[in-house]
Amino acid sequence: MLFILLSVLLFSYNNVLWKKNLTSISIPFLVSYRSFFTSSVSLLILFIFFDFEAISHITFMKITAGSIFGVIGLFSMLSVIRKVSLQWLGVYNLIGVTFTVLYLWLFETIEIQKSLLGLFVIVLGFISYMHANKESHLKITIKHHLLLLLMTFSFSCSAILHWKNLTANVPPLLIIANQEFLVFLVGVFLTFKKGSGTLYKSQLKSYFSRVVLMSLVIFTAILLNFLGLKQTSPIITSLLFLAIPLTTIVFGALFFKEKISFKNVLSISIIVMGAFILHYQST
Repeated sequence: MLFILLSVLLFSYNNVLWKKNLTSISIPFLVSYRSFFTSSVSLLILFIFFDFEAISHITFMKITAGSIFGVIGLFSMLSVIRKVSLQWLGVYNLIGVTFTVLYLWLFETIEIQKSLLGLFVIVLGFISYMHANKESHLKITIKHHLLLLLMTFSFSCSAILHWKNLTANVPPLLIIANQEFLVFLVGVFLTFKKGSGTLYKSQLKSYFSRVVLMSLVIFTAILLNFLGLKQTSPIITSLLFLAIPLTTIVFGALFFKEKISFKNVLSISIIVMGAFILHYQST
């Protein structure tokens, strides 16, 4: 459980680092710079200790499919958080459990009737949060809502596909390496598509220490996550990970002085209650 709790804090702190470092730098450049370190380390370990012949082409395609959704979710998230409050990121991450339940209803054995109460409470809390911020400084555009929805859907699909891969005994490090390398390739492509790569040479040095910190944080978070999954009940693990959106919101208030009104606290509490009910009924 300690590993899971530490990974929750690190995942939330990673969101803070993204928002803090994206104020004056290109998103694709920062993404490719960070993923260069994480993909290099994970690939190096794999090439030394792992036999790639043990992975079939179909399995590799399944891993890559999950990674593609992860890449889409990452770029959608970063396009939003550089401009809006981390509260919105936390709220949309909380409602992401609805996509997981939809998948379980369509393709697994869950009965949707058991999830209706949780879904209703989540929708009620989300509408309440939207209404509370209709005229506040936290108000965001339709475009931002669509990007956050795409982020939530993509991360949910990625989590489901990678969960399937893990249950098929795919090594976790292979999944990490695959996704981080794909993130690196997309980041490099978009960096050079937007302009000459020489424009970012000066930023390679100035952002080096910050990018190394980001790489260490996210790599450690993922590693602790998998270590925790081996030692903790899946039900307890899933419930603990509901804390990531909440700690992201708290970190937003601590690091960026984002105000959390009483109405927002009440709305977020309703969403959390709905997510808890939904998860409890689903498991």
